[in-house]
Amino acid sequence: MNARPRSQTAMVVISACVVVLTAFYYAFPGQRLIFVAIGATGVFGILLGVFLNQPAHRFPWLLLAAGNLAFAAGQAAQIILIELSRDMVPFPSVADGFYLAAYPLYAAGLLGFVHWRTSWRDRAILIDALTLTVGLALLSWLYLIEPYARAEDLTWVQKVFSIAYPLGDVLVLAMLLRLLVGRGGKNRSLMLLTVGTVGLLAADVAYGLIQLNGTWSTGTAVDLGWAVLYGAWAAAALDPSMRSMTEPLAWPAETGTGRLSLLTLASLIAPVILLVDAVRGVDTDVGVIGVFSAVLFLLVLYRLAGVVVIYRRAVGREKALRTAVSSLGGAGDLWDVATAVDSAVTELMTHGPARSALLTLQDNKLWVNGTHGGVHGPLTAPGAAAVRELAATGTNRLVTLDGVGLDLAAHLTDPEEGPTHVGHALVCPLISQDHPSGDPQLGVLIVAGDEQDLLVLRETLATLAAQTALAVTRLALAEEINQRNSEAYFRTLVQNASDVILILDDADRIRYASPSADQLLGVPDLEGTHLIDLVPPQDSRTVAETLGRIRSREYQTRRDHWRMVRTDRATIEVEVRWSDLREEATVGGVVLTLRDVTDQRKLERELTHQAFHDSLTGLANRLLFQERVNHALVQAQRDGTVVGVIFLDVDDFKVVNDIHGHGVGDELLVALSLRLQTTVRASDTAARIGGDEFALLVEGAVTPTGVERITEHLMTVFAEPFRLSVGPVSTYASVGVATTEDSIDSVELLTHADLALYAAKTAGKRRWRRYHPELQRGMAERANLLEGLDSSSIETSFTVLYQPIVELVSGRIAGFEALVRWPHSTRGMVLPEQFITLAEESGQIVPLGAWVLDQAAAEAVRWEDSVLRDGTADRTAPYVSVNVSPRQFRDDEFHSVIRRALELSGIEPSSLVLELTESVLMYNDERVLAEMTSLNDLGIRIAIDDFGTGYSSLSYLREFPISILKIDKSFVDELGRSSEQYALVEGITHLAETLGLTVIAEGVEEVRQQELLIEMGCRLGQGYLFAEPVSAEEAEHLVLAPPLGRLAGTP
Repeated sequence: MNARPRSQTAMVVISACVVVLTAFYYAFPGQRLIFVAIGATGVFGILLGVFLNQPAHRFPWLLLAAGNLAFAAGQAAQIILIELSRDMVPFPSVADGFYLAAYPLYAAGLLGFVHWRTSWRDRAILIDALTLTVGLALLSWLYLIEPYARAEDLTWVQKVFSIAYPLGDVLVLAMLLRLLVGRGGKNRSLMLLTVGTVGLLAADVAYGLIQLNGTWSTGTAVDLGWAVLYGAWAAAALDPSMRSMTEPLAWPAETGTGRLSLLTLASLIAPVILLVDAVRGVDTDVGVIGVFSAVLFLLVLYRLAGVVVIYRRAVGREKALRTAVSSLGGAGDLWDVATAVDSAVTELMTHGPARSALLTLQDNKLWVNGTHGGVHGPLTAPGAAAVRELAATGTNRLVTLDGVGLDLAAHLTDPEEGPTHVGHALVCPLISQDHPSGDPQLGVLIVAGDEQDLLVLRETLATLAAQTALAVTRLALAEEINQRNSEAYFRTLVQNASDVILILDDADRIRYASPSADQLLGVPDLEGTHLIDLVPPQDSRTVAETLGRIRSREYQTRRDHWRMVRTDRATIEVEVRWSDLREEATVGGVVLTLRDVTDQRKLERELTHQAFHDSLTGLANRLLFQERVNHALVQAQRDGTVVGVIFLDVDDFKVVNDIHGHGVGDELLVALSLRLQTTVRASDTAARIGGDEFALLVEGAVTPTGVERITEHLMTVFAEPFRLSVGPVSTYASVGVATTEDSIDSVELLTHADLALYAAKTAGKRRWRRYHPELQRGMAERANLLEGLDSSSIETSFTVLYQPIVELVSGRIAGFEALVRWPHSTRGMVLPEQFITLAEESGQIVPLGAWVLDQAAAEAVRWEDSVLRDGTADRTAPYVSVNVSPRQFRDDEFHSVIRRALELSGIEPSSLVLELTESVLMYNDERVLAEMTSLNDLGIRIAIDDFGTGYSSLSYLREFPISILKIDKSFVDELGRSSEQYALVEGITHLAETLGLTVIAEGVEEVRQQELLIEMGCRLGQGYLFAEPVSAEEAEHLVLAPPLGRLAGTP
């Protein structure tokens, strides 16, 4: 059960209790305590009402309850005194103290209602209340206060207490009149409070008169007035309307006739008293009446002065309104209308700054003249919605400023008002039934200011709003006429244009379409068609938002691309250009120009695809791959997964190109891409990022192990031969892997994958490596070495060591292999495998190789001289073998470098051996063959270094002028432990013998290896079993020393 029914039920019960107790009181006069029960019931009723109805402010009600409690206590004390003194009550007594204490409480309670109900201040209401109070106070003075003051049978104490009662009544009466004057008379709780107060005053007056003319006794009809006080105030507190007694009321717009009648009666009280007393022949206290009459006269004069001021303001309002109507009649556009309205509001609002806003709903345009300056433009969506809701009622409404939207209220708020001040605004809708749009709601006029001023100006502002609506309607009609007159001319200009021209109204309906629209869209008559109906359903929302932004001037550009649907359901693409010409009188709408760009867009998509995809394989290119990597990293951060990047480089792809031609090379790349696409998951991205380099983006992996499993699977898949037009072709790949476990962004992830690929290629190809921090450090080390290599002087920074090549059987030295070394100042001795590759990449290998060749040739000549000087018959001069890198061999000046070394050193060409790797032979072009043939013609022998580890082919041994095969150390290491390896080395040896080639075994470190090599017919070898690389001086000493084989323990 809610509070309202409960409070109403309680009001009925309490009222019935008061009535029943009052009846018992008069039925049994001797039971005087019943009246105390009536008072207690009244107090309980007020407290119960406060509890049930929960008013916003309880304090005034509690003061009234306290006053009734004091009054009931006085009656209880009086009854007790009557019983004790046998109907003779002393005066004054304790009871009088309780009685008199009630009046300030009553007055304070009523004043609390005045405070909470009327937060505004109106001098007219105050003057009216004072006028009524002074008039009634005159009656109290003449008939109660003055008789008490002149009573000779009363002591001065008795006189004071006697006079205090009518003074208390006057105080309560003043508060009641202040509460009643103005609005609020229809409030039932207020009416009940008034009834109770009147009962109190009537009983007090009767009590006072009886006291003057006789002896007071209880049980008379006078007690009924106090009973009415208790019951009516209890009912007022229990009535649900009591909550509004402490809520603010609107300011009264005008003075009512009832209020004027009361003021008239109050001002006639003094003359009527004089007239009555004159007729009765009674002496009158003319002085007192004169004083009260003077006060009344001054109050009336003050009130009349206020009326004159109000009249003058009304005349000023009428003048301002006439001026506004004249200005509105001559307004040429909405700006002029807004200016006229602003001038009128400025002249009307004499108190405080003029703050007004004019909003036209048709175009959502806003003109504001606020405390922060003028504002002109569209209203924001929340503000427009709030104002439209107020305007939809069609009636003038007085609201608080926050009711018109926060953005508009910020412009209309007076900066001098405190943050707790509640501003008000009068909302006047602009309504016209004759507007061309058919919508009667044209806009709204909002004026902010003081509540009293707005209520006084309410009718005037409503008239101004009506005139503004007429002006807006007139302008709209004029625009409509101008538009219709200009459209014929406009059609003449555009009817032969190839582009389609559309004019849209504010509802996005096509108001005009050029004739070319029929050819483009297949619709002969588009007028009245909603533009959204011409676009695909999935694009309708986007197009609607674009049109909204066009009208709100949010777009910086004036062009877009849309899809549209023809009548044959075919979708075309159009380039849309727009101009917002709604403010142009000749157009009055949004102009769209459509151009068919279907073929152009198709070509652009093809070009875009080519820009982000490899034209040969159709895979993503580097740009698209990097974009996918960035997107994958963002997604991985959200779902906590691992992203992996796999770089794949085809080993020796150039060899395939050189052997079979570029056409077969392209076939191989396509086959590689197809195999890559069929191997990976649908969520992964495969890309070709270089000539023979591919990449794979792996998304959604739980751990890095998942990426590694995919890598291992790729290595297995790519090991299978590819079927090309020339037949099966086998190729291998080097793979580098990096994951987000050790990378923080896309740049680092791709860099790490590239480092891992480099590590895989460096490790010997046909394998994969995962990135680890050591690679980064290795690259830093590599960069430092490269920097040192570039800054080093070859003559002073490098040295050449020589490792003997001996006859395995005799141990005699047959030759030396020249090995370059780099004795670094801080790193110590840097081995060739650490810097030769860097020198190859940087090009330093060319001058370095030439310098090594010169040094080795010169040393070989010195060895020959030493042998000649020694004169030993069985000792021959050793040859020198120099390594030549592929880049050095392919250098255009290589042949000249060889000739220069021969000439400068004087070495016999037969004493010089050039060691080449198999990679040089893989190119198999005429230039390589010609170069090798030219060297052979000079008498220089050519050796194939590390034979069997590269792209070996027996045809090379027949086609190229090769003299020596050097078996790689990896084959020699397994001779004593693997029969297959033994058979392989033995086969190479026998093959070389058949072809007339000399075989040299590299890396001989054990006597058993030497024995096995001798057993299979290998004549020469080199390795730590015989000697480590030595300096030139030590090499010369070895030339003259005993055979190394016997020193190593061989016979």
